[in-house]
Amino acid sequence: MQDLIHSAVFVCLAVLFAVGAYHRIVSQMSGDRLDRSKEGWPLMIGIRSLGLAGLVQTVLIFMRPPALDWARLPLPLAVRWFGVATLAASIAWLCWMFFSLGRNLTDTVVTRRDATFVKRGPYHFVRNPMYTGLLIMGLGIGLALENVSIPATFLAVFVLLAIRTRTEEKYLIARFGDAYLAYMRRVGRFLPSLRPGR
Repeated sequence: MQDLIHSAVFVCLAVLFAVGAYHRIVSQMSGDRLDRSKEGWPLMIGIRSLGLAGLVQTVLIFMRPPALDWARLPLPLAVRWFGVATLAASIAWLCWMFFSLGRNLTDTVVTRRDATFVKRGPYHFVRNPMYTGLLIMGLGIGLALENVSIPATFLAVFVLLAIRTRTEEKYLIARFGDAYLAYMRRVGRFLPSLRPGR
């Protein structure tokens, strides 16, 4: 059963990697040079360092499980399978986000030269579906693999991304003006708005 859960997690992450890599490559074809320093050096370094730490921890669990024994939290099998289901749902959500965003995809706060205003797909429900998806993905991995350090790392990444969102939205307002301001009033930042008609 342990091997089956590990295989399920691996397949989920492989799907996300394939879809994400494809969309990153396609978005890079614009040739735009994005100034990542606009998000601020501490955030730029912190987000990427923690993201790398989360990736390394996940790889270690597959390649050298004893390396993360200190962070292991034994869980009932049902909880672990719930983690797999949560991970799969987050992967589906993130893939939907990639397909909806298309060539607009960036890894920083500035928009591409030919960016369009995306309100379809998961962007119809939340303004930052990638960040929400990453947080849920970290939780799913942690539950499935009985590990507390991975979701903690993903939570730290989410907190930094949430801080960065304020800068990101300034650029989106500058780019799309009143249309984006109206969108902000209607759609929640990380969770669906409880008042969609406002």
